[in-house]
Amino acid sequence: MLKQIYDPPPVLYVKGEKYMFNNSSLAVVGSRKSSTYGRNVAISFAKELASMEVNIVSGMARGIDSFAHKGAIDAGGPTTAVLGCGIDIVYPPENEKLMKKIFECGCVISSFPLASPPLSANFPARNRIISGLSLGTIVIEAAKKSGSLITADFALEQGREVFAVPGSIFSPYSRGTHKLIKQGAKLVENIDDILDELFLERLNNKKEEYNTDLQNLSVIEKAVYELIDYEPTQIEQLISRAQRNSREVNAILTRLELKGYISALPGGYFVRN
Repeated sequence: MLKQIYDPPPVLYVKGEKYMFNNSSLAVVGSRKSSTYGRNVAISFAKELASMEVNIVSGMARGIDSFAHKGAIDAGGPTTAVLGCGIDIVYPPENEKLMKKIFECGCVISSFPLASPPLSANFPARNRIISGLSLGTIVIEAAKKSGSLITADFALEQGREVFAVPGSIFSPYSRGTHKLIKQGAKLVENIDDILDELFLERLNNKKEEYNTDLQNLSVIEKAVYELIDYEPTQIEQLISRAQRNSREVNAILTRLELKGYISALPGGYFVRN
């Protein structure tokens, strides 16, 4: 794939499993400052695509990139992190554990020699490799001026597909993705929108919805779960809508969180996963 792009890197430094380059690859990128919605989309899309043996390519940056890798890891990979520094350097530093997990079910690559620091000038060159490795680039959240939009521009120049996930019109993280949609990027609501465009098929033709199997929930747990939206919901609202006392609702919310159906946010808010 990289041989097809303008100015391909003459050398790639690789650490980890290289077999995933035989798989179809998709880039998943987005804002470093991301919303709960964006993080959930990144994990969900990456997990479902990786479970179909699609290689998830991203930049291991803070925010959407990291959650895309995490989603792929949850599915057992494959995933590829493209760095803007040497592969012997962890950047950002807090992603040390994530990088180790990527080695186990994927690989880390860079066009920069060992010990190269993460200079800001390196990242546009890194972005062209992210898009160049991939059949298409999925942008989940992006501000008006974002490195993710640079990656999307490279994808277009390379003749690759660009996909954009819509968001709230009130969110600054949606302005970049909405701009891409206005310019002709394919709007995606689920991975079928991506697979149809790239003529890829689901394994076993299954259509599974992420985390919507409610068989493991009791009647009251289902009732409270249905009151929680993909946008943050305040606990007082849940108590009022459920018409139950706060102790009981808190216990149910704890069980839903432990089972992976919801996430707790600061300030007493909850959101559906």
